Amino acid sequence: MKNKNDLTDFSLNKSLVIMQKLDQNFLGAIALCLLLASCGPGPQAGGGIGGTGQIASVVSGAITGFGSVFVSGYEYETGSTSMMVDGKSGSLTDLKKGMLVRVNATVTERYDTHDVLQRAANTLLYEDTVEGVVQSVASDGSSLVDLGQTVAITTSTVVDASIPGRNVLSLMPGRDLVEVSGFVTGDGAIMGTFIELRTLDMNTQVPDYEVKGFIKNHNAAQKTFEIGALTIEYSDARLNDMPGQISGDDWNGLLVDATGDQVSSGDPGSSGVRMKANLVWPETLGSKDSENAKVEAFVTHVRDLSDFSMGIVRVQTSPGTVFEGGTPSDVQVGIRLVVNGPLVDGVVNATKVKFEREEEDHAEPTMVNSTGARLPCGDSTVPVC
Repeated sequence: MKNKNDLTDFSLNKSLVIMQKLDQNFLGAIALCLLLASCGPGPQAGGGIGGTGQIASVVSGAITGFGSVFVSGYEYETGSTSMMVDGKSGSLTDLKKGMLVRVNATVTERYDTHDVLQRAANTLLYEDTVEGVVQSVASDGSSLVDLGQTVAITTSTVVDASIPGRNVLSLMPGRDLVEVSGFVTGDGAIMGTFIELRTLDMNTQVPDYEVKGFIKNHNAAQKTFEIGALTIEYSDARLNDMPGQISGDDWNGLLVDATGDQVSSGDPGSSGVRMKANLVWPETLGSKDSENAKVEAFVTHVRDLSDFSMGIVRVQTSPGTVFEGGTPSDVQVGIRLVVNGPLVDGVVNATKVKFEREEEDHAEPTMVNSTGARLPCGDSTVPVC
């Protein structure tokens, strides 16, 4: 029979064994937790919390500032940008506020919030909208005619210092050669965003006339078409990427650029002005597909409330599209918009449509989606580029 001391020793030893096992289990649990934590999701290298990613973006709009370059209000880094200005290699010094440009960019954003960290321009392209000798200027300075195109001059038009007094009324019709950048808003109609006076040494230089607009009255047999009130003959021109001519109507309605070095008056056309083209090409965004596109332009055709065109760009909306400053029924020909969304086979699937006004008021803007629901402008679910 065991004595009392033996029983006490036995109980003490048993307690020590139990405590050791508890300690081992506790330490094991801690080790397991640490192991799981080390294998679990965490910040990606170099990406911060949530990580970062890059998407391709194509942007078309007016230059609104410099530092690097701002297009439609957004800044794009230009440290390694390849620039083409009027068909030649260019740089930031060749660009001016108000010029319409096309930018292919890489956008860096956070995965979790889609906040944009950087926009870097890979390529930047500028081509003037019309360049020619001024035919006439409205008495109030609200418009001018150049190569058969009527250019609207508004309070937003940047008039370059090369024009005396920065006033288009100082231009001399029949003498002054001007370069205009602007939105093609319809047949022979341009909303000017930038205008400057061009000076040439007439003994050594030949003007590079240029016009952008919608083709009408195409005559394949005579190799002519009209843009606004200008007749263009293209018999000796290079036709870069122009569609094949199955019938005389194939080109009608296309938005194209045409350049030439010969302009004559006395033509039987509507304005009596004729240009012999040396190059004709269709206007494009430079890409048919992009993860995000931002296009600023005027509505030129409306199919229905969810399908319309802005020049060369077709836009389709959905019930989730957010409209800022207007509603789907406000989308009409002649309205200036900025649209955002992925570009798929040449069509922008709009996530956001913003109405641009000549005079923006400073009240807090409101946004609605296509179902009429109002949303705050700071809604982070609306991706922008």
